[in-house]
Amino acid sequence: MRDGGYTYACPRGPRDSSSWYLDADPMEQVDGALVEFVAAHGGPSVLDLGCGLGGYTKALTERGLEARGIDVSPEYVERARSLGVEADLYEGRRLPYEDDSFDTVAMLEVLEHLEDPEAVLREARRVARRGVLVSVPNSTQDFGKVPVEFSHMLDVDHRQWFTVESLDALLRGVFGSAVVEQTAPVDEPVLGLMLPRPLRPLYRAMVRTGAARPRFFSRLLGRAPA
Repeated sequence: MRDGGYTYACPRGPRDSSSWYLDADPMEQVDGALVEFVAAHGGPSVLDLGCGLGGYTKALTERGLEARGIDVSPEYVERARSLGVEADLYEGRRLPYEDDSFDTVAMLEVLEHLEDPEAVLREARRVARRGVLVSVPNSTQDFGKVPVEFSHMLDVDHRQWFTVESLDALLRGVFGSAVVEQTAPVDEPVLGLMLPRPLRPLYRAMVRTGAARPRFFSRLLGRAPA
């Protein structure tokens, strides 16, 4: 699967993200587009809340940010520490930091796994001086009968499915204001598989010139001020 400039293989079928990544390479799970998102909108110090294997924490550190990770999984925290990043264990209630400890809290592909995302967002707001950044799988679009499947929709531990409207409402309910956008268009690779081969170069040319614009996106990005 290619995502954000990275190519990696994902086994098909249902998966539980609380254990699925244990045998994965942390840096192969990093999407460069999300690193750019945090670097562009975050402050000098970042808490990677739900850091998993620590790949994003390390990537942000390599970008010159003061990044720290935290996760509820002891196994993932140990994997993150093995990368040389600072990572803490989160007990799932109050974050073990003082108010305003970080410029920015980033929650990358985390909210969809939470039973009570509002409570965790309130904790993120408490420890953030400037703001909170989130990314989630996009459930806004409907492909109808077209057999398209996003690999992240196979996670059996998803508890939330966000649209532009529902993510915006969640963030505004906690922070008062928010910006939500759809990103990671999938039209070109999908149509590249579905269109007859002679029409594929024409479609790519239309994308390059702006004559064809994406309609389907696999990810939502959200920004909210602390």
